[in-house]
Amino acid sequence: MTRAGASKRVISDHLTNFMQAASAEVKQHDTEIARRMSAALSADQSQPPVLAPARVPACHILPKLMSAPETDLMSLLAECSDTLHWREAGFGKLPAQAVQKLAVTELIGPDALFPNPDIRIGLLIQGDGFHYPKHHHAAEELYLILKGTAFWSVENKAHTPRAPGGFVHHKSHQPHSIVTVDEPMLALWGWVGDVDGSSYSV
Repeated sequence: MTRAGASKRVISDHLTNFMQAASAEVKQHDTEIARRMSAALSADQSQPPVLAPARVPACHILPKLMSAPETDLMSLLAECSDTLHWREAGFGKLPAQAVQKLAVTELIGPDALFPNPDIRIGLLIQGDGFHYPKHHHAAEELYLILKGTAFWSVENKAHTPRAPGGFVHHKSHQPHSIVTVDEPMLALWGWVGDVDGSSYSV
């Protein structure tokens, strides 16, 4: 095996360790979407990631998010966070300033490190002091908050705090928004159903 091949294998091993641990965490949510996410995260990823590491402006808070991991899952993520392929959130439909506060990476999905046409699973960074505007999409969605408390609104209900370890479940086309105040948030998310990003609307 070449040095580059060995390096990719190490990257894949670190990601696999995180994904296996994330599978067990997600499985605690007793829903079909959680079961599908858990199965996808625990599947054998025998090939190395197809996307090279990349960052966008919101990734400047990654060191802060990865410092002093408070859970085993965050410790595993810290080992591979620099190898992820981050991109702008919102499929090009969010205000221009969002690039400074939002970033996503897809671990599994149509445009992901590990390709899969039927499901999307990834991570979201949301910087402090930002209102992710109300949006919706055809896919059913589940979030697991990994770090930072954020305030969630679903439908037209008031924003309520959601702390690390909590889940947030959105039905297909159910409007929702996320507000951070004095701390950034990092969350694992998954889409099932119609995972085509063209349905994403703000």
